[in-house]
Amino acid sequence: MDELIAQIRLASAQGLHYLALMGALALPDICGALASANGKASGPKYKAWLKAYVPEQAADADSIYGLRCSLLHQGQTMPHGGTFPIACTFPPGGLHNLSTVVNGEQVGWLAIDMFVAEVTTGAERWLAQFGTSNTVVRNLEKFARYRPEGLPPHVAGRPVIA
Repeated sequence: MDELIAQIRLASAQGLHYLALMGALALPDICGALASANGKASGPKYKAWLKAYVPEQAADADSIYGLRCSLLHQGQTMPHGGTFPIACTFPPGGLHNLSTVVNGEQVGWLAIDMFVAEVTTGAERWLAQFGTSNTVVRNLEKFARYRPEGLPPHVAGRPVIA
């Protein structure tokens, strides 16, 4: 998890905004699944995690989950079940956590760099609190991670993420 968080932050710092945003949108799913007895993600787990660990987004948990679904699965910023698009602004800063009317159309605003910072900080707080719990440790055994030795006997001597 530490490497994933570091890479999401690095993507943001290096101007890889799509990757940073998509990584940050996936983190609540991953953390919610790791904390779950069945090791699976769900909408309610995502929203509960976001409300608990990213207080800046608690009021917008439904919209953020909708953005996660539409952006990661369809490449769209119109949250499923939503009534208006969310515009994701490039750094530095920008409009964040508000809704405005532009040319008669309601638009939600999310500053990518600020959102990435909020979610990755929340993930670190969550890991510090629950990273050693039996459920998280058990689920982390299945977590996709960098394996420099490969994945013997399938792939040996070549680094993989598995």
